Amino acid sequence: MADLNLRQFPPPPYATSTTQTLFNPQEDLPGPRCGHTLTAVYHRLILFGGVTLVPSGGSDNSLQCLTNSVYCLNSLTKKWTRVYPEGEPPSPRTNHAAVSCGDGVIIQGGIGPSGICNGDLHVLDMSSDTFKWKKVVVQEGMAPCPRYGHVMGLAGEKLVIFGGINEGNLVLADTWALNTTRHPNVWEILYPYGDLPCGRVYASASSTRDHRYFMLNGGRDQHGMPLGDTYKLEPFSSSGFWVWTRSPHLDLSKRYQHAAVFVNLRLHVFGGALSNTHLVDAEEAVSVLDTSTGVWVDTSNEVMRRSLHAAASIGSRIYVYGGIREGVLLDDLLISGELLSSGPTVPSFLWRSQNTPRPPASDMNDGYKPNFSREKLHDLVNKVISTLLRPQTWEPPVDRKFFLSFPELAELCFAAKQIIEQEPTVLQLYAPIKVFGDLHGQFGDLMRLFYEYGYPSRQGDIACVYVSFVQVEYPKNIHLIRGNHEAEATNTVYGFLDECIERIECNDGNRAFKLINDFFSHLPLAALIEKKIFCVHGGIGSSVFTMKQITNIKRPVDMDCEYNYKVVKDLLWSDPTAHDSILGIGVNERGSHIVSFGPDRVNAFCERNDIDMIIRGHECVLDGFERFAQGKLITVFSATNYCGKFKNAGAILVIGRNLDVVPKLIHPLPPPISPSENVPDKAWIEVDRERPPTPIRGQRKPDFEQGSTS
Repeated sequence: MADLNLRQFPPPPYATSTTQTLFNPQEDLPGPRCGHTLTAVYHRLILFGGVTLVPSGGSDNSLQCLTNSVYCLNSLTKKWTRVYPEGEPPSPRTNHAAVSCGDGVIIQGGIGPSGICNGDLHVLDMSSDTFKWKKVVVQEGMAPCPRYGHVMGLAGEKLVIFGGINEGNLVLADTWALNTTRHPNVWEILYPYGDLPCGRVYASASSTRDHRYFMLNGGRDQHGMPLGDTYKLEPFSSSGFWVWTRSPHLDLSKRYQHAAVFVNLRLHVFGGALSNTHLVDAEEAVSVLDTSTGVWVDTSNEVMRRSLHAAASIGSRIYVYGGIREGVLLDDLLISGELLSSGPTVPSFLWRSQNTPRPPASDMNDGYKPNFSREKLHDLVNKVISTLLRPQTWEPPVDRKFFLSFPELAELCFAAKQIIEQEPTVLQLYAPIKVFGDLHGQFGDLMRLFYEYGYPSRQGDIACVYVSFVQVEYPKNIHLIRGNHEAEATNTVYGFLDECIERIECNDGNRAFKLINDFFSHLPLAALIEKKIFCVHGGIGSSVFTMKQITNIKRPVDMDCEYNYKVVKDLLWSDPTAHDSILGIGVNERGSHIVSFGPDRVNAFCERNDIDMIIRGHECVLDGFERFAQGKLITVFSATNYCGKFKNAGAILVIGRNLDVVPKLIHPLPPPISPSENVPDKAWIEVDRERPPTPIRGQRKPDFEQGSTS
């Protein structure tokens, strides 16, 4: 660390506490173990296998104390459950590899009581309430030899295995891949280009959330020496080549039998051993790498001195279970506290034990705890989509009665929140993609846009829209970013609270309002398409200079909080100046704390961040879209005839693989033949009359509307 010529951020102190707990003594608890795996599948953590007893007296028969038991931790209810899947289970084992893939966990390799396990792939299928073990049928031919202490991860669409020890006690350096989307299943040995890592065992490999690459850290070489190097393996789909890249200046303090997980762009490495008798010192027990800046931060933490433990992450939370320290098996679960909002993220840890009482439910999510099974939640989502996603036939309900009960709405909020918590503050998206602008509750316009230009499918395009329930069913097809009205104070003033109370009934209406606004506070603030097109609701204002400023913002974001207030205000509320000839920073008629920014600010931001353009919403434009700064910024607005007054078109932007931006328009529907005719969005227009709408971009507000925050 001393020779790094890079700026480092001071890490916060770590804290251990037994004052908070997540456990009930009557629960199924995994107990002490090491050499197990911990894998995140949506909101659940799956713990499998490991050593459950270290023999006394130094005898070497620990391999007789292996298990193939499965435990599940629900991160929503914070409850452990021993599960007994149907089907033939993998044999008891330790030092195996596990990875999450779709609705299940893949288990491979390891060592058992009778020696090294074969190379079969076992899948724990979690797609229904009843878990099932299945064995992957692989076409005969070349395949990875039986091994343990290896690493496995996803890169692109392929399951990748590297390293380990074989039956001849040889430390391996081979790389294998299996395409998870094609049949028949075939292993292929890879011959990557680049800087090839040496053979190693007990390393860690952590895939990024988008599976574009995974990083290999540390391990033990063939001479028994600990390693501290860091490599990235990624496929180049255009050529079919794979490349190992040693990350310069990113060598970690040496260790093996450690654990590592990604949270957004930050790689967290925990614990590890230096030899059979020495663990990594407390001063280096936790290391965090910001992969966007190349900065490692070491943090002292005695409680993280351990080896052969397991770690996984859900959203911005990191979970570490068990391990061994000085010959003693551990049975603690460590859960990271809130992450840093600036600099490399280093979590603070709370030690949760099973011996103290659970916090009252009223402290969590307004007293409501999710209790839908995965199958029941899936049925609920299908109910919502079949009711609402009808591009050709949807009509607003005549009586305005809401078709979901409060428990159903709450389950959707929890499920959607679990998805967005796993996403970074700046989404990393890829073309082709469709970008939607403001809808302002005009659901009929969304259906028309879907009808004209395609709606989401499991294999379809990605759309940036403000429709949270669809994201539960299409988490990889629908992405949401926050707008200026996704704030509790704004929604209280402009009628959303009243509507919740009216349509969901008083008590549950208030609770629904709180849950929905809590979901809003966790939404990402921006998106970056192919690292070249920056999408945001408002703009860059006077305070937004770099992408890193945004990625470092801690969520949930409270708009009433002074912390990061100016940056968030600019992202959600600022507007371009009236035309290209007005430069710099100017006042904004929306209010005293809101600014306008000129084309010079746009050009400087694009150049500084190496991007091509900015796409934003926030303002109604007559043609549905409008260019600014000689095309470097586009405003897109998807609601037609905004508030029933402006007769504007609505638009979406279709971005092709070569990043060409093509606007697609819909025009306002003709007026009704008779005043009593039921037209789409009539109910929403009635609601909008209660607030002064923002005029068409470029038109001055009337004096009585100056300072309106709509």
